Amino acid sequence: MKQKENYIDKFLALRTRREFSDQTTNWHKGISLPDAKKLTRHINTLESIERVFRLGVIHTYTSDLLDPWFDFHAAIQGLELHTYHAPYGMNIMESQENSGLFAHKPDLTLFLLTREDLHPSLANPISEYNDDQLKQIHDEIITHLANILSKFRTNISGHFVLTILPRILPAALGLFDAQADRSEEVWWASLKEAIATKLRNTIESSMFVDLDQMLATLGRNQFFDLRYWYTSRFPFTPQAANELARRTLNLAAVLKYPKAKVIVLDADNTLWGGIVGEDGINGISLGPEYPGNTFVDFQHRLLDFQKRGFILAICSKNNPEDVQDVLDNHPHQVLRKHHFSAQRVNWLPKPENLTSLAEELNLGLESFVFVDDSDHECNIVLNQLPQVQVIQTPAKPVEIPACLEQIARLEILSLTQEDQQKTQLYVQENQRKNLQKEFEAGGNDIRQYLASLKMEMNISIDSTDNISRLAQLTQKTNQFNLTTRRYSEQQIRHFIESKQWTVASFSLSDTFGYSGIVGLALFRHLNTSETEIDSFLMSCRVIGRQAETAFLIFMLNYLASNKVSSVAADYLQTHKNKLVSNFYDSHDFLLEKNGRYKRDLSEFQLDKDLFPPIKITHKTEK
Repeated sequence: MKQKENYIDKFLALRTRREFSDQTTNWHKGISLPDAKKLTRHINTLESIERVFRLGVIHTYTSDLLDPWFDFHAAIQGLELHTYHAPYGMNIMESQENSGLFAHKPDLTLFLLTREDLHPSLANPISEYNDDQLKQIHDEIITHLANILSKFRTNISGHFVLTILPRILPAALGLFDAQADRSEEVWWASLKEAIATKLRNTIESSMFVDLDQMLATLGRNQFFDLRYWYTSRFPFTPQAANELARRTLNLAAVLKYPKAKVIVLDADNTLWGGIVGEDGINGISLGPEYPGNTFVDFQHRLLDFQKRGFILAICSKNNPEDVQDVLDNHPHQVLRKHHFSAQRVNWLPKPENLTSLAEELNLGLESFVFVDDSDHECNIVLNQLPQVQVIQTPAKPVEIPACLEQIARLEILSLTQEDQQKTQLYVQENQRKNLQKEFEAGGNDIRQYLASLKMEMNISIDSTDNISRLAQLTQKTNQFNLTTRRYSEQQIRHFIESKQWTVASFSLSDTFGYSGIVGLALFRHLNTSETEIDSFLMSCRVIGRQAETAFLIFMLNYLASNKVSSVAADYLQTHKNKLVSNFYDSHDFLLEKNGRYKRDLSEFQLDKDLFPPIKITHKTEK
């Protein structure tokens, strides 16, 4: 009991919400409901709430007992939480415009369903059914679930998160299940895969969160409280309720806060144990034996984060040749030089190096997560660069591999082709910068450099092929973004399908490779001859190649050819988009007295001489 009190006292001694957020690796350690309420009250006295988040809950078992846990993790994330619990049951009326859920305008709707909600046959062991019956049940579940979510998607805004409660009791065939020809676990796994695929392909802004993963992490006895289940139809222990709330509010934080994009890592005692400058390459802890195996596993986990779309960088006070020796030559080093998009290995202050990394990567410091073992270095970065999230690695090596597991901003809501190739895209950009320096050193102008890239732009107009990526661009792009309006996948789809809107995007490739879909413009047609640019944005990766000029001129010509005679536009300044403050001025838009920009297209003539040396192709879907 005394140890528990000391544990809570440690949290009550924290004085900023950021400190609580950075302690999230500890929130799984058996906090009781009274302690959670006490901590919630304490956190809410520290700082003002930063953002409002509206949560809707559709449930076929008791859900309101989760509220204290939702409030706890909302407080940690700096969110003012407003939760609406729909009437008990799978009530399709909640999908309508006159429903309480519609009026609530949720940012996220959490579906808490049971297996029996998917199909009444799942109340029985699947071993009772033959193969044809199981296929029929499988197909009916997918159709039924898609129909339900589609009805909600028609009118309900925000992100959908679908969960299905695991079976209260283990598989009907017990230990033999894995070997059975109709294994319940195997069949259920295939069904979950089909559900996730259906959501990914047909329901925008939705994801399937697998509670079986949570069950495996906690264990069945720590997941289910049978007393509450049978008396109140509430299935969770405090530990499970805490964990479900943490996962839900982590997704809320991803939706509401600037996206993390870079994981910046110290080297000594972070990527490996020991100090390479003192211990030498053969003396550091890195390999199959303890504690070196913990650092190997941490590096493997960092590769997993890279697969999610985060780029990796090094920021280490060290001799560059010592670190490079480990990256190149240590037999158990998992992360090699090519895994890092940028490095700062020197003896300069780490805040200075982080700022330099942000400039090189052309990303804001608010997108950085900095990982270091040193109290001193972590505190300096926290004090001098408060926009950087700082994670201190645990003192115990066994805790290092999982030290980033519960960081909210390292979760993702979607995964695009560009995400999976991001490290390679930054490597290509460094190659372009080096080529540009060579051209400038040789006295060549920028146009000669751009021509050497042999760029090709493909413009897609009103295409539904990459809705997830287009929504992601609105949510993640900050620097080259004229209005910084954020849109969900279903909103982008609505714009594409509406005659009132034109949605144009472009991808870019050159001699160094394919940069992916990197630009987006949303045009709203006020009438047959007047249009406004609602959004115009471009990924920071391609800044400097004049792609924005080619894209804008092409689209103005496209609009003019469709009888549009004038285009209005806004520049809405933020502290991140000053880069584009004169964008419309430099492209012949006139600033009017009302603060809007306008360009007359009535006599627009496409002048190829205005184009950067970019070959353009396009396709129109609508």
